[in-house]
Amino acid sequence: MATTILMHMKESPGIPHAHLRNAIDYILDVKHDGAKTDYGTFVGGNSGTDHREILNNFLDTKDLFGKRDGRQGYHFVVSFAPGETDKDTAFSVVKAFCEEYLGDAYDYVFALHTDKGHLHGHIIFNSVNRLDGYKYHYKKGDWERYIQPVTDRVCMEYGLKPLTFEEKRVGLSYAEWQQKNKGVVNKQDILKADIDYAIQQSETMEQYISTMKQMGYEMKQHYSYKEKRSFITYSMNEGDGKVFRRRDRRLGSGYRFDEIVQRVKTKDGIRTYEDILEQLNRKAEPYLRSTMLKGSRTFYRLYQAVNYYRLPNPFVVPSAQVRKDMVRLDKLLEDCRYLKEHQLPDAAALKQKRQFLQEKMEELKSERKTYYRIKDMMRPEDGELLEEYRALARQLMSVEQTHSDRFEEIEDRMEEIKSILPHDYLEAEDRVAAINQELKRIKKENGVIDHLLGTETAELRPDIILKK
Repeated sequence: MATTILMHMKESPGIPHAHLRNAIDYILDVKHDGAKTDYGTFVGGNSGTDHREILNNFLDTKDLFGKRDGRQGYHFVVSFAPGETDKDTAFSVVKAFCEEYLGDAYDYVFALHTDKGHLHGHIIFNSVNRLDGYKYHYKKGDWERYIQPVTDRVCMEYGLKPLTFEEKRVGLSYAEWQQKNKGVVNKQDILKADIDYAIQQSETMEQYISTMKQMGYEMKQHYSYKEKRSFITYSMNEGDGKVFRRRDRRLGSGYRFDEIVQRVKTKDGIRTYEDILEQLNRKAEPYLRSTMLKGSRTFYRLYQAVNYYRLPNPFVVPSAQVRKDMVRLDKLLEDCRYLKEHQLPDAAALKQKRQFLQEKMEELKSERKTYYRIKDMMRPEDGELLEEYRALARQLMSVEQTHSDRFEEIEDRMEEIKSILPHDYLEAEDRVAAINQELKRIKKENGVIDHLLGTETAELRPDIILKK
């Protein structure tokens, strides 16, 4: 399934809504009595089914808020690959998207065209929000942040593949987001897993307490006269002055003091640690099998995190660090991904990469200076226009935050300035912005390398032997 970029309909000279009217007539196939929509079978929306009624409802909303001018509406096109789905399912997907993304906020109409080899749906919606009167404003990145998660979710509900874009996808799709977060554990999950593991290793409560202490926990027993029962508070020093604490009463069934006493005797209950290890192992498997990573200390940290309860002696590893890595596995996997993608097996390679990035930064700074010199050639009036362009760009960001309709006026003026200024000036402005963005990215990458070097140059305890 593929979705085109969103298109907007500008105000037309003479009749402001002429383009909007033509677009509605087109998707309803008024010229051929709706032949493309199986004569109205595959038409829907919240503004009626007759093209005149729909347009009037759109215009009524504009009149209600005094906004007949400016952009008139927006147009989505959703295309399905030949044979990917049937008419009813395609229609349901488009309908579900409109209901979730537009809801009651905008007047809209949609139609499925069935006249081509591939089914494709058209969606037209009003530029004016009928609830608050503000105008819809699509900006770069909205696909990934807001629209794509909705369309992906709808597709999966109907058994279709998540949508793909012709443009480069920056954000995660809903399916990728769901997969990325599958297997994430939190500190309480790990505490429960540690308790389950300690129970399996102990024959008495004394052994249980000793095992938990070996795993890095401090335990304090209290008696509640109100509840007439004992409870335990678990705490672990996480470093940097941070301490994780949790009372057993908050851990759920099977983890109160009296329940643990019984479980130590019978070995009954769940084995949370096995589930956690399997979840973490599934996410980390591609990197655990990487021969390039196996000589790095980052790999050792990953191995410890996903195999902690399988180690011959888990008590000798740095328990607080291992638990941090279990909770922040995605960050550790990002470290491994960086090492693997850039083929950086050791500290020496990391230092070489940092040197390369430093040289790249110097080149970019030198290039940026050449563009700065262009300012010396500018006429005063050109400089004023360029300054106005910058100011408009800043205003555009602020109107996005204040939800104003002035963005149309601002964007039109920016386009006008682009047509007046010499191309070199605007190119210099854009290139400087791109260089600054690249310098920012390199600075961030240097931070990643410094972080990795901190791990790769750390001492490894000689008594930790990793076998698999």
